[in-house]
Amino acid sequence: MPASLTENCTSEAQLEKIIKGQERKFRWRDDWPALEKALMETGTASILKHNRSKKIDGIFLE
Repeated sequence: MPASLTENCTSEAQLEKIIKGQERKFRWRDDWPALEKALMETGTASILKHNRSKKIDGIFLE
């Protein structure tokens, strides 16, 4: 679930909105801390991937 939600995440603000939305749905579950951690990890990886691709595109464009 976390990977599909965050695969197109491009900023920290967007990731925070995703996490807050999921928290409203799932905070009552016992495994919410694990889900939140997974969302943070996959979201951060997606943001880094997006930023790297932007830098590479910038290098090729110049």
